[in-house]
Amino acid sequence: MLVWRDPTQVEFHNPVVTLGFFDGVHLGHVQLLRELQQIGKELNRPPLAISLWPHPRIVLGHEPSKFKLLTPLDYKTQLIEATGIDAMLVLNFDLELAALEPLAFLEDVLYKHLHPSAILMGYDHRFGHNGKGDFTLLKAFATDKGIPAYLGTPLAVNGVTVSSTNIRAMVLNGDLGSAAQSLGRDYGFYGTVVHGKQLGRTIGYPTANIQPKSGWQQLPSFGVYAGQCIIPAISPTEKRNAIINVGTRPTVDIDGYVSIEAYIPSLHTAIYNQTVYVSFHKKIRDELKFATLDALRQQITKDLEALKELS
Repeated sequence: MLVWRDPTQVEFHNPVVTLGFFDGVHLGHVQLLRELQQIGKELNRPPLAISLWPHPRIVLGHEPSKFKLLTPLDYKTQLIEATGIDAMLVLNFDLELAALEPLAFLEDVLYKHLHPSAILMGYDHRFGHNGKGDFTLLKAFATDKGIPAYLGTPLAVNGVTVSSTNIRAMVLNGDLGSAAQSLGRDYGFYGTVVHGKQLGRTIGYPTANIQPKSGWQQLPSFGVYAGQCIIPAISPTEKRNAIINVGTRPTVDIDGYVSIEAYIPSLHTAIYNQTVYVSFHKKIRDELKFATLDALRQQITKDLEALKELS
């Protein structure tokens, strides 16, 4: 996939473009990107997805301690490529870009360097200073330049509009089933296996302590989940069933540190410092504090029953 970080680097001539942050690359995004590809075929011009990094809320300091992301840039790029889009422009979102008025953004960033053949905009996308740019403004601008502008349509699943905001809430609430329906896949992210206290092996269930690659990663609510792990260094495609605990491990820890631990029954080797993709299929139960390690061991044995539906 071609990824450019500045409009002056784009090698395409008169591409058809779409604008969006695309956090999660959910089914609504997929619908928009496929529409972009169709417009490109009709006009015989290459499609180009335009995104931002970092997220505006992070740069502008809008509740930075609360805001989380579904997908960091590298994983987002991977998911966009999987939709069939083979070129992406990532604009560096900084205070200078944030200060641009909507028309200045369209003229000086979008049109001056790209001269797009058509512009497709997500139904809820906003651009320019304070998000004042909307489709009405974009349509007028495009008409003045003699190019078509299209507005994407929202996608609803079970009567709920698919959006990154809604999916974050679903994940945070542990509603992984609804999140998967909106994403088109189980929710997951990449992390690195780091050294923990190695208490799991003392009760017969050694776990991989996973540190998310992104410090902005949205985590599911505290609890125990049935899910899967991919260990690319062993196999880039093999999905291994896993019991995943997200929380503070109250039975064995008192420091309140939030951890993600995965017990992978099919894994019989150490994977420290390896990259792991962890996905969450279903919440089994809330995190509990057990009186003894033996009681914890017995509960994990029961939890493993939930993996049978993933086989």
